[in-house]
Amino acid sequence: MAEHRIREAAEILLESTNPRYRTASNTQSINLTTEDLLAGYRPNNRMSSVRRFFCLFVTFDLLFTSLMWLICVVMKGETLAQIFSREIIHYSIKTSLFDIVLVALLRFLLLILFYAALYINNWSVIALSTGGTCAFLIAKVFVYDWPDASQPVYQVFLILASFTLSWGEAWFLDFRVLPLELEANAQRVVTERTPLLNPDRPVGAQSTYGESTVNWFSPVETPESSPRPRMAGEQVILTQELIDEYKQQAEESLQSAWRLLQIPNWRVEKRGSHRGDIVESTNTEQYGKVYKFTGVVECPAKFLYDEFKNNMTKLPEWNPTIVKSEIIKELGPGIDLSYQVTAGGGGGFISARDFVILRRSAPVSRDGRVTDAEPYCYMTSGISVEVPGFPPKKGMVRGHNKVGCWVLKPKSTQTPGGKIEEYTVFHWLMCCDLNGKIQPFILDAAFATVMLNYIVHVRKFAAKSKAKGLF
Repeated sequence: MAEHRIREAAEILLESTNPRYRTASNTQSINLTTEDLLAGYRPNNRMSSVRRFFCLFVTFDLLFTSLMWLICVVMKGETLAQIFSREIIHYSIKTSLFDIVLVALLRFLLLILFYAALYINNWSVIALSTGGTCAFLIAKVFVYDWPDASQPVYQVFLILASFTLSWGEAWFLDFRVLPLELEANAQRVVTERTPLLNPDRPVGAQSTYGESTVNWFSPVETPESSPRPRMAGEQVILTQELIDEYKQQAEESLQSAWRLLQIPNWRVEKRGSHRGDIVESTNTEQYGKVYKFTGVVECPAKFLYDEFKNNMTKLPEWNPTIVKSEIIKELGPGIDLSYQVTAGGGGGFISARDFVILRRSAPVSRDGRVTDAEPYCYMTSGISVEVPGFPPKKGMVRGHNKVGCWVLKPKSTQTPGGKIEEYTVFHWLMCCDLNGKIQPFILDAAFATVMLNYIVHVRKFAAKSKAKGLF
C-alpha cells in the first residue's frame, strides 16, 4: 500500500513539473505529444520514422569511424599499399587502429540485423554491442603503443568518437525508439483505415470494457440511394430556385467568415519557419473548432485574388496539396460551384478527400461589405453544398467545409531606393469536417501542417510569376 501511494505521488509530481505530461490546453505540449506519436507510428506496418532515424544514425557511426581511421593513417605520410600492409595484413593491436573500424562494422551489422531486418523491440542487443565496444576500447587504450603514435590527438579522437557514438546509439534506442513505438502502440492510434473490430482480441473473446459507438463509425461513402452521378461532358442543369438559394448561401457564407475573422482571443497552434507565419484556432458554438492562418506573400493582392478566382482549375499545376480542381457551374458574378480533391496528409493518417464547394469572391470594404470602390481587402469564401450530379464517389470520402475563406489584404512598402513594392497579408480561415474516424490531436497537427505547407506553394507560385513579369 505504501509503495502504491508513493507511485501515485510521483506521478502527480511528474505531471505538475513536466509539461509533456500535462493535460491542460497547452499548445506546445499538444504538438509535442502529437509529433511523438507520429514518430512512433508504423504506417501500414512499415518501419516507424524514429527507427529509420536510428538506422541512419548507426550507418553514420560506421562511415564516420571509417573516415576518422582513414585520416589517422594518412597523416603518417604512407602510401595506400603501406597502409594496407601495416594496418590490415600485418595487423597488431598495439600499432593498428583498423580494429576500431571492424568493431564499428560488427556493430552496424548486428544492429541493422536485429533492429531493422528482424525488427525486435528489446534493448539486449544494443546493450551487448555497446558493452562489447566499450570493453574493447578500454582494453585498446592500455595495450596501444602510444609513444610511437605519429598523431596521438587523432588516435585519441577516433577512440573517443567510437565510444561516444556507441553510447549515443544505446541512449537513442532505449530512450527514444522503444518508448515512442510503445507509446504509439499503447495509444492505439486510430486512423480511418483502422479495423472497426479489435484485431488483437481473439475470436470469440469477450471485451473487458464497454465500447463507445464512436468506435463503429466508418467514413462516409456513396449511399445506395444517392442521385445518379454526372456523366463525362454532361451539363449541370439547375433550377432557378436552386440557383437563387445558392446565391443567398454564398452571401451568407461571406459574411459568416468575415464575422469569424473579427473574433478576438485566438490561440496559437503552430508557428511556421517563415517569419510571421502562424496558425491559430478558436472554439465557436456554431462551427466548433476554427483554424486561422496568417502570413505574408510577396506579390500584389489583386494578382493573387484574380488567380484564385479566375484560374482555379490550374491550382493542381503549382500546388501539390490539390489533386483535382474544376468549376462545376458559374452562378453569377463572383459566385460559382467547384469540385476539388485534396491530397492526403497527417503522416498517412488522413486519406484524400473531395469537396463540392460554393464559392463567393468579391472585393470587401473595411466593414466586411462587398464594394466596387477601393477595397480594404479581397475575399473568397467557400462552404460545402450538395449539387445534383455530384454525389459522394465510391471509395472516396466526401469532406464537409463548414465555413472558410481567403482574405488578401493589399499592403505596400518603400525600399531604400525609393521604389514602392506591393505585398499581401494572407489570412486563411478553415473549419472542415473530414467525415472520418480521426482523433482530434491528429487533426490539430494535420490542419496546421496543411496550412503552413499550402502557403509555401503560394509563395513559390508568386516568385515564379514575378520572374515571368506577370506583375
